[in-house]
Amino acid sequence: MHICLIRPSIVIPANNVTSMFTPPVGLAYVAGTLRDAGFRVRLIDGVGEALDTRQAWSNDCFLYGLTLARIVERIPADSRIIGVSAGFSFEWPTCRQLIGMIRARFPEALLIGGGEHVTAMPAESLMETDLDIGVLGEGEETMLEIAEALRDDAFDPADVTGIVYREAGGGLVETPRRPRRRDLDRIPWPAWDLVPMEGYLSRGYGFGVDRGRSMPLIASRGCPYQCTFCSNPGMWTTRWVARDVDDLLDEIAFYQRTYRATNFDFYDLTAIVKKAWIVEFCEKIAERGLVFTWQLPSGTRTEAIDAEVARRLRRSGCRNMSYSPESGSPSVLERIKKKISTDSVIDSIRSAVGEGMNIKTNVMFGFPGETLREVLESYLFIVRMALAGAHDLSIWAFSPYPGSELFNQLRAEGRVVVDDAYYDSLRSYADTSRTRSHSAHFSDRQLKRLRYLGLVLFYGTSWLRRPHRPFRMLLNVYRGTHESRAEMGLANLLRRRRMNVDPQGT
Repeated sequence: MHICLIRPSIVIPANNVTSMFTPPVGLAYVAGTLRDAGFRVRLIDGVGEALDTRQAWSNDCFLYGLTLARIVERIPADSRIIGVSAGFSFEWPTCRQLIGMIRARFPEALLIGGGEHVTAMPAESLMETDLDIGVLGEGEETMLEIAEALRDDAFDPADVTGIVYREAGGGLVETPRRPRRRDLDRIPWPAWDLVPMEGYLSRGYGFGVDRGRSMPLIASRGCPYQCTFCSNPGMWTTRWVARDVDDLLDEIAFYQRTYRATNFDFYDLTAIVKKAWIVEFCEKIAERGLVFTWQLPSGTRTEAIDAEVARRLRRSGCRNMSYSPESGSPSVLERIKKKISTDSVIDSIRSAVGEGMNIKTNVMFGFPGETLREVLESYLFIVRMALAGAHDLSIWAFSPYPGSELFNQLRAEGRVVVDDAYYDSLRSYADTSRTRSHSAHFSDRQLKRLRYLGLVLFYGTSWLRRPHRPFRMLLNVYRGTHESRAEMGLANLLRRRRMNVDPQGT
């Protein structure tokens, strides 16, 4: 039985500076699990199979990668199961269009959707498309159960946990959620040989800063916190589970041999939760004599990163970390359930920078009810982070993301209407012109200006305190080397402006 898994091409605003091309780690894990069980699997990476092409798209955007028609053409004719990954919700309109094209060509195939968006909005995902099934949460075990039942002619969706499906009469049924796996080390490694990895590796593409041939890693799953703006509690739940350190290092060593990888980007939601785990990881790198760089680009907690841990991180090869305090206002932090101390963040930044690591921080403005006074408190915090030595800052506009507590609240109040304009507004992370305010105290334009002013405060303070930094940044971009996210963003912007527009997506 042939199974085809698809990562759609991505739509990015023409003026973006932050979007990155990353290998499809979630889909590669599903492919690895299915293949380990004996199934024939084809993985179509719509981005990776055409990394240097883009096509003009609607609403001042570009579609990067294969055209949707090219993706459909590459699906094996004998595919009995076709799975489509729907990750970030701003990609849903494109994914929805692709699903329609697939159904038109493969009317008899079992068409399955999964990923963050389908998990957050299961009913809408099926009502708006011809999907037969939506997989909720972790997909490896669920996809394997479906495939085995279909192979054995014993498939009944009512028997599968962790899905939403359409009944014969058209109604939707959501089965009980599948329990989270605790034994992460029994999940087969991602099937990277099914992905055109050399394209990513040779271009230095990845989630983190370009430090050479970079491979994705997931060392843990879940996050124990309950931030109201985050969809994690619905997607992964609040149970944090880490892999066995030796199994993780075996995977790293394999990628060094197989792909000549020199750097590893951790895609974890929150990689550093337990100090004992990260200390063991650093110690065993030295014991094995492994040499590589690694990064925590998605944001991590600061509580476990003191001077001792920072020193171990640096010696083990960690070069870049991102912190996500989100706000410097105590009242905002309390409302969004961000259980951090701003003073501990500053201490952790000083420790990490003192050990020679490059630190990026993330702040968010425009939470519901946020006032100008609370923004001013965040401005003061931003200046403190700059003085402490943080290298980069991103200021995002709060977006009510599907699956989060705040999204559910605002939607129930009628303050969020889910349509294509809403999905487009989620692109404000990459294009400030799409900034939308969800605070009654700021207009869209005012919030955009507050974002700009925060960046001016941060980089003005940072560069006055350390005047060599802007010159080093320009020199690194000129040389084609990157140490910070700002350098990577500038280099990517210049590279994409030189890209040709390919209407065929070949």
